[in-house]
Amino acid sequence: MRHLVIFMIIAAILLVNIIGPLPVSADSPVLIEGRVTLVKEAESFSSASGDIRIQYVTIEITQGPDQGRLVEVTNALTGHPFYDIPVKAGDRVVLQLEQVDGAENYYITDYARQRPLAFIACLFVITLAVIGGLKGIKALVSLVVMGAAVLYVILPLILRGFNPLFITVGLSSLLTLLFMVFVSGWSRKTAVAVLGSVGGLVISGLLAFFVGRASFLSGLASDEAQILQFTTANIDFQGLLFSGMIIGALGAILDVGVGIASSMEQIREADPTADLHTFIRRGLAVGQDMLVTMSNTLIFAYVGSSLPLLLLFLSHDTPFRSIINLEMVASEIVRAMVGSIGLATAIPLTVLLAGLLFPQKGAKKAQPDQAELTD
Repeated sequence: MRHLVIFMIIAAILLVNIIGPLPVSADSPVLIEGRVTLVKEAESFSSASGDIRIQYVTIEITQGPDQGRLVEVTNALTGHPFYDIPVKAGDRVVLQLEQVDGAENYYITDYARQRPLAFIACLFVITLAVIGGLKGIKALVSLVVMGAAVLYVILPLILRGFNPLFITVGLSSLLTLLFMVFVSGWSRKTAVAVLGSVGGLVISGLLAFFVGRASFLSGLASDEAQILQFTTANIDFQGLLFSGMIIGALGAILDVGVGIASSMEQIREADPTADLHTFIRRGLAVGQDMLVTMSNTLIFAYVGSSLPLLLLFLSHDTPFRSIINLEMVASEIVRAMVGSIGLATAIPLTVLLAGLLFPQKGAKKAQPDQAELTD
């Protein structure tokens, strides 16, 4: 285990040095956190876009070299909940500093959300550590490593023009291996879980590629992708869409692979003399129960993130044919189906691999015939 950790650290250092730092824009805004100390409401006035309400806000800067300094900010509220940032005393906000001809101007850009996010993250860590014990702590370490790999390896490689699908499938498979070995150690169960999960991952990748191309998905259906196209032109946006499908399904496929492998190990330990047919049948029965819940979880996760879009279609009585042919809808359907199929195929793959790697131990003793017992 110690050698594996050292290998992971060395590999991460090498990858970061090979990739190198990403270019940083010189025009990046200066963002500062502050706390609202005083709010004065001014009279609203009418404009062509509607009534506008003005807040004169006093904010104490809470970080950086100007910590403790009070600044005055004018906050205009247009009545649109998406753009407006109404504040009150005690609120924490993010300020943007602009310097024009030596003068400093501050603007409220958003609420500071670090504290509630830090609270829920700490609660997550405590929950995993208390309930999962040592394995829970290892899972947290693996989660951090896998998240860092996505942020500092996969995304920079995609930004440099590498094929997103190949990068994601290859590195996700490697991360799956490292994750399982780190959490559970190297064993037959680990081998079964890794091979089954990687098999489901590869099937998801192939399906995403072929079905996505057949559906003429460009990867530019979202506003974020369209903005990115204008700033970075050397990205394969179709491959980026497929890459997102793989990353979205990775957790569920890993969950199924690990769950099935653990169940198969326990089944074999409980009945080491069960023949291969019985062993596989019991594993498939467990997998079918997992499939029902996991596929629903995956699909409803995508549906839940698209509720505003679904309500928009419903409120305008949009025909089904128009909805199904929209690229943003087709992309989500392919995403949900690809992930669910990869999850489903990981089950029999893991069960079959367990049948090969968890062999029968001895043979069952022949049961005496009932007639012999009565003699």
